[in-house]
Amino acid sequence: MSKRFVYLSAITFFLAAASVHAQAPAPTPAFAAAERALLEADREQAAQWASVPYQAARDAYAQAQALQLKRKKNDAERAAQTAEAQAELASAQARQRKLSEQIERKISENNALRRELLLGKDGKRP
Repeated sequence: MSKRFVYLSAITFFLAAASVHAQAPAPTPAFAAAERALLEADREQAAQWASVPYQAARDAYAQAQALQLKRKKNDAERAAQTAEAQAELASAQARQRKLSEQIERKISENNALRRELLLGKDGKRP
């Protein structure tokens, strides 16, 4: 065998191996659902209102991506499903906490108006 053939074969092998290794796995429905849930959690400001489940969702998604790169498909799918569930929980908790705060604010405003109506603006009974 000639040296030229060996070199060309080696280069061809390494180029082929590099292109196979560089290809990212195709996104699966579980990953797509997790990404949608994370986007929804971002819209709901879950990082502020429900930081614990939001961070758990982010961590689970990062773990799913790492497992996918290691070609551990089943584990990656489960981690993506966990990320989706945690993101949905974070969204729900964020909505609930924002609504609770709005309700408390309305109750406070109503109590102030009630006092104003009963006692007058100067704090004395009419």
